[in-house]
Amino acid sequence: MGMVYAKRIGYYFLVTYIWSIMRFMDIKLENGVCKMRTLSYFSLLIILLCGVGCTGENPSNQKGEEKARLTVIDPQHFHAALVQKHIHPGIDSVVHLFADSSATAEGYKQLITQYNTRESEPTQWKIVDYFGADFLEKAFDPTAGNVVVLAGDNQRKIDYIQKFVQRERDVFADKPLVIDAAGYRKLESLMEGSGEKEQVLVYDMMTERYDVKNQIVKSLLNNQDLSGGLVNAKDGEPAILFQSVHYFIKDVSGKPLLRPAFFFDTEKQGEGLVDVTTHYIDLVQWMLSSETVIDVDQDVKLIGSQRWKTSLSNEQFQRATGLPGFPSVLQKHVVGNGHVDVFCNGKMDYTFKGIPVSIDVRWHAESLDGRGDQFYARFLSNNFTVEIKPDENGKAAVFITPNDDAGNFASQLGNVLRAMDGLSGVTAEKLSDAYKIIIPENLYLSHEDHFAKVLDGFLQYRKDGVLPAWEKSFILAKYYLTTKALEEAKTIAHDDI
Repeated sequence: MGMVYAKRIGYYFLVTYIWSIMRFMDIKLENGVCKMRTLSYFSLLIILLCGVGCTGENPSNQKGEEKARLTVIDPQHFHAALVQKHIHPGIDSVVHLFADSSATAEGYKQLITQYNTRESEPTQWKIVDYFGADFLEKAFDPTAGNVVVLAGDNQRKIDYIQKFVQRERDVFADKPLVIDAAGYRKLESLMEGSGEKEQVLVYDMMTERYDVKNQIVKSLLNNQDLSGGLVNAKDGEPAILFQSVHYFIKDVSGKPLLRPAFFFDTEKQGEGLVDVTTHYIDLVQWMLSSETVIDVDQDVKLIGSQRWKTSLSNEQFQRATGLPGFPSVLQKHVVGNGHVDVFCNGKMDYTFKGIPVSIDVRWHAESLDGRGDQFYARFLSNNFTVEIKPDENGKAAVFITPNDDAGNFASQLGNVLRAMDGLSGVTAEKLSDAYKIIIPENLYLSHEDHFAKVLDGFLQYRKDGVLPAWEKSFILAKYYLTTKALEEAKTIAHDDI
């Protein structure tokens, strides 16, 4: 804002100076010409003043019209590179990279090189990098870029965000933005202090809103004639349940996924209660309160939470990271000489606007049955149950089981599916006691495409010059819940679950 006001003052001095010259010139001209020029000069002055006034009143338009110039900070997580998988007309091709060493950014640079050299639709990123202990101070240079991308050390992330917001940089960050109560207080102060007309945006990468299965579930639940609304309680069961199982050792595209050592340090990565859970909490808010401001004090009530550890042997750690053994930064979590304990598991129960919700996230060393990561979600409405679970081929699908399949339920369901905006071609197949939602392949987006959608949303908010109040409340409600769940969590043993 200081720069905007400086420009206004400069414009006023310029206009005053021009007007003085005009008057001086007019005195030496003949009366008829003098009057005509004075009128012309007066018109020009009005135009200039209007331009100055518009610049002062709505500086966000100026920011929205300029291209985003990316500044990538310490990209230890591959999500930083996913932001650049595709060329975007709203993003400059020159990207500034800052990290303490080239080693921490090696994975990021490899992916960018892969994107630039692929045969189909190659990108054209030009990376200008700087490595050194003072990388953060160097990144503050205003010529480095106007949008900061963060994906890495989750403990330091909120401090990075604070510093860049102070320097009027927009921030596009991977989740989670904060991993403890102290971090949440910083985020709360930052978000609530900016006001509705803030010029600096802070936005996290919530990709699950763009999964077609979640979009279908949202449409089904919010059609009150079909669903009858979500139940408040059913025999003590939550109306909304999310369960996910993840593995440290796994293959991606036929190759072992090698994780950085910090991934196993929950003081930097964050525990299970504050990491993956962010996606599921965001889905609850998006499905039940889309584009409506959340009142954290009234709408979100934590019931209880638990945390527990997963132990990895030295051999398992080596397979998961490619490292020869436990590095010094993890010694505080190493038990004896053989295992590292990671508090990556968590369960929370809460209510959102009176609706009971349960989220359960678990990590194991490796999949013993070969199925890999698993996800299950269930939604109980007054008229039916919706589930997201693997189908007969092991692919996640949407199933809907009506409480009463008599009458015209099938016809109603078909009408709702056909009426869904932007999801043409979705149908239902009758099974023994349920309906499987058949989704055309063209409606599925890859994980990378989800990131592209989130990026589009962020850039549109940036063009508008403001983060909507409901988005801001979503962010605060989400991290209030995760950090409070961690703060109040009961530590249990795996056998107690």
